[in-house]
Amino acid sequence: MDQFKALNPTQEWSGSLNRRKQPSNLRAAMRTGKTLLGVGLSFPSLEVARKLALTGYDWCFIDAEHAPFTPVLLAGLVSTISHYSSSKMIPVVRVPSHEPSFISTAIDAGAAGIILPHTETREQAQHLINECRFAPEGKRSYPPWSWIAGINNETPEGQTIQTAANDSIACIAQIESVKGVENAEDIIGLEGIDAIMIGIGDLRLDMNLPIKFDGDEPEYVAALDKLEGLARKYNKPLVGFAFPEMTDFFEDRVRRNYQLLMVAADSYTMTYGLAMAGGSSRARVAEIQATMAKEKEEAAQQANGHNGRQSNGISSKVEKGESEPEVVAVKA
Repeated sequence: MDQFKALNPTQEWSGSLNRRKQPSNLRAAMRTGKTLLGVGLSFPSLEVARKLALTGYDWCFIDAEHAPFTPVLLAGLVSTISHYSSSKMIPVVRVPSHEPSFISTAIDAGAAGIILPHTETREQAQHLINECRFAPEGKRSYPPWSWIAGINNETPEGQTIQTAANDSIACIAQIESVKGVENAEDIIGLEGIDAIMIGIGDLRLDMNLPIKFDGDEPEYVAALDKLEGLARKYNKPLVGFAFPEMTDFFEDRVRRNYQLLMVAADSYTMTYGLAMAGGSSRARVAEIQATMAKEKEEAAQQANGHNGRQSNGISSKVEKGESEPEVVAVKA
């Protein structure tokens, strides 16, 4: 992912000034057609973000929709992922709503992709584009505190800050409702929408179906087929999740060519990892203690056997009329 990373904000110097250039180029990374593996960040913690940044995934799914992120914390998480991964891990933010402030906060901090949840209409998809792209492609407001002239406003040759940002930041529409499926072609076919995420949980809820990842209900399968088919038609990458432990589901998502695939997440890794460590530790302790009890029992049996042999020797002497030699005390 080095060719798509942001220019390192802490190691690229020009004279005495630190010159940061543009955010990671997620759009170019997706154009390679390679499967990009991601890790999910849901803990509202900069320390957790620092650790995730060291894990070597291609991108980080920062979920501001289902985690208690303030705008200030969100900006810190985005910049932390970029900084501590040496800009090799691409920060992608799912914003909590269609309200513009979280979108601008995320991209001003360096997010290379924005996922808009509950996208149901072409107008909502266009809203995402407007917030993420500078004119003439959109209506993004210029952030005066993000790029400081002569400090961090360098751009690739032949580009401006605006064109470089427009070329790099991906607009990802998340479709997760019956209405969204109905309007899917209007959304997916819109120029400026770079990828599609299918929210299978909310989609199933909206269809009055139970939450499960591998549903086979005809209406659900038809919805997936429609969305994935339109993504192929308009050459828009698919975004989703699948953990390796979900063997069949994982293989299914790879075969369906989900290009941005989140394969791990902080909450699940911590919870399952600690639970497994606790369970295996309890089993190991029980095994060791059982071995210790057996060893103690064997030692006791050996001790009893030795004492028994001594007792048997004395008894046989008595039976034969033999006696132990008498010890006579001699005075000095």
